[in-house]
Amino acid sequence: MAEADIPSRADALAWATDLYANGVDRKDANMFAGVFTDDGWCRFANNPPLEGREAIRTAIAQFFTVMAGVSHESLGTFYDAGDLVLEANVTYTLHAGGTVTVPAVTIFRLTAAAGKLQAENCRIFVDLAPLFTAAAQP
Repeated sequence: MAEADIPSRADALAWATDLYANGVDRKDANMFAGVFTDDGWCRFANNPPLEGREAIRTAIAQFFTVMAGVSHESLGTFYDAGDLVLEANVTYTLHAGGTVTVPAVTIFRLTAAAGKLQAENCRIFVDLAPLFTAAAQP
């Protein structure tokens, strides 16, 4: 990645704040997928990488059906030369009521190559077993 294509720290943090406040925590799969480059990819937990916006949108939309709501509590943000690392406690609200909170780390590789800040890739590290176990309970 050319140095000119590397977003500033301030731009990267503003981008992430907007993405989570107006996309992820509103369960907006279209917004989430829309932040990726044309050939972007996302690996969610231990699943195979999702390649391209449509594959990302479809999988994330399906994932969002598992819970009634989701919210992220930031625990730390680290940024270096286009790599944005977000550490959070993620709270999932279950359809049957109650919540499940798990720790997660998301790593984005960002670029501003097209004059617009976008994600080339995203790696989400989270153990979803507590969510799926709780969601399966009657």
